[in-house]
Amino acid sequence: MGRSRAYWTSNLYSVEAEEPEPTAPLEELPATLAARFRTLRSGLLAFEGVGEQVRFMGPIWRWAWEYGMGNRKLCWLHLMRGSVDVTFTLSESDLSRLDQAKLAKAIARAIEEGQRTGPVKWCWLELEDRRTIDAFLNLARRKAAWLAERPAPRRAPRLHGKSGPVAEENEAD
Repeated sequence: MGRSRAYWTSNLYSVEAEEPEPTAPLEELPATLAARFRTLRSGLLAFEGVGEQVRFMGPIWRWAWEYGMGNRKLCWLHLMRGSVDVTFTLSESDLSRLDQAKLAKAIARAIEEGQRTGPVKWCWLELEDRRTIDAFLNLARRKAAWLAERPAPRRAPRLHGKSGPVAEENEAD
């Protein structure tokens, strides 16, 4: 899964201060890569509840196209000089469901080579042809369905400082 510094410097959108439009790759990539991006983007956005966000992901990943359902992430597309690539994560639960399924060779290799960080496995895949794109979209469709089955995580609100109703009650005592 680990990519070299040379790989990451080939990101077409590398300047933090220059946020690309979500559709920029359709016009700025060579025709073959633009067609791959178009297929991926339309496929991912066709899944119910999936949204797109172009995000600067720091000095290594730089700009990436993030697809998710609320705060749960489906994948990130990386637009490189000579390729369109994807990073995706799978939980233990996701992986156990995949054990029963036949996976395309490229997907199986990406999962096998993925790196575990905490409760998830981070996987990377070069989307080099229509067959690989279709295999990835099939996996993404399944992951989106699994995410839709689980309730969104709820987080307690963060309290900053000592202001607000609770702090005022404590001061009155």
